[in-house]
Amino acid sequence: MTTETGVPELVYQGRRAQRADSRQRRKAILEATLRLIVKEGIRGIRHRAVAREATVPLAATTYYFKDLNDLISDAFTYFVERGLEHTSQLQRDSLAAAQRLNDEGCNSDAERKLLTQQLTRFILSHIRAQAGDRDSRLIELAFRNEALRNEQLTQAMRMANQAVESMIREFFELLGLVDPHAAAQIVHGTILHLEYQILSGAEDIHSPLLERTVTMLMRGLIPTATNVPQPSHLN
Repeated sequence: MTTETGVPELVYQGRRAQRADSRQRRKAILEATLRLIVKEGIRGIRHRAVAREATVPLAATTYYFKDLNDLISDAFTYFVERGLEHTSQLQRDSLAAAQRLNDEGCNSDAERKLLTQQLTRFILSHIRAQAGDRDSRLIELAFRNEALRNEQLTQAMRMANQAVESMIREFFELLGLVDPHAAAQIVHGTILHLEYQILSGAEDIHSPLLERTVTMLMRGLIPTATNVPQPSHLN
């Protein structure tokens, strides 16, 4: 399923909560699960441990999540929804920059260079903000590793990646790239790699190499003036 904007809709697996207090308790269980992942990794997720961390009765965790895989999968979905706003902001900034270029009918190499510089700045800011939230990146990496052995989590991970890449793809579609899907995968993969480089200590968060890498990426993906279709109102 997809939303009206074309972004794949994330799906929860556990029992739904109808009342406000039930939704709050379910949310507390999911947040407790994420905190435990930071402390102990995925293998630390047990109903009793989650109930203790969330300060709820054990019966509450088993009521909403009879299957431990449902709890892990839904914790991931909740984590993704919580973090999508950061990617959405990157998308909004990028789309606005590209739209200004199209609206003004400026397809010169100078204008493309300016767009490249703007996008480099947006992406670097996003990478540094993400890498600066170490706990969230630890959670993300734990889920990615677990997805290799958990088919249910693999499906949730696939939908999450599609949601992020749909946002990125929309930008490249606006620019008229021949293969915006491939471009979205390249950008998404590079962002994840650079975040890991910072987290692992391989690169400093303010390393000049980060800017050079993103600049080269954008220069390679943003078409030159001669390859960009003119806006319809100029034809």
